[in-house]
Amino acid sequence: MAPKDDAPVAMTPAERSKSSVLIVESDGNDRQNMRTALKTLGYGQFTDAPNHAMALERMSDRVFTHVIFEAKKSNMTSSEFLHKILESMPAAVCIPSSYEPNVDDVFDLLIMGAKGYLCKPFTMDTLECAIVNATKGEPMSPAVLQAKDRNEALVAIMMTSLDKMATIMRQAVQFETARREIPRANATFRQSAELAKTFAKGGNAGLMEAMEKFCIERSKGPATRLGRLRQRLKTGRKEDDDQDDDPKSPPA
Repeated sequence: MAPKDDAPVAMTPAERSKSSVLIVESDGNDRQNMRTALKTLGYGQFTDAPNHAMALERMSDRVFTHVIFEAKKSNMTSSEFLHKILESMPAAVCIPSSYEPNVDDVFDLLIMGAKGYLCKPFTMDTLECAIVNATKGEPMSPAVLQAKDRNEALVAIMMTSLDKMATIMRQAVQFETARREIPRANATFRQSAELAKTFAKGGNAGLMEAMEKFCIERSKGPATRLGRLRQRLKTGRKEDDDQDDDPKSPPA
């Protein structure tokens, strides 16, 4: 997680106080701990429900800005619950939460319209980060959500943000405006790396395989420094071979 001084997004005290959070959690201790944390963090209104059906009843007479819901089946599946929320309250920021969440299950909820995720057991810092990023952070790229090869798309986004950060750091040697952009670029790269690490199919091994493939494919093109070097070496070898085949060429 990026340090707070690198954080690209934040919520003002006024935004927090205007927020209304619905907590959907079967464990009573977790519900109470989340209420206490939200109060300490300055969020204005919050209520809770022990299951998805009761949460929908709470929503029948109140509008919530945020819904933090347990990503496991209770009296309905979490995907069915999310579908019903977004039908009746499309502007709500929906955040699934779970102990050791199944990556594919959480990713399916993100495809449906969830804006983030919260891993339990949570702390005040991780709860804060989940809510702020889901509310104010960049949405997950459609290229990732709709990609046939999720790992390839995740790596492409991560490497693109790395390229941007490298460009800004080169420019920062000469320009003050570029130096001011370094924290934001660094935070964006860290966020993309965390996204890739969390949602890569096959875990770290699958992510590393996709990174290796991406870097190999990129190095083949002459547009990159490594690609240009390989092209020069290949051309040089061809010229040497042609010279060796020429009967008129002088002996070495």
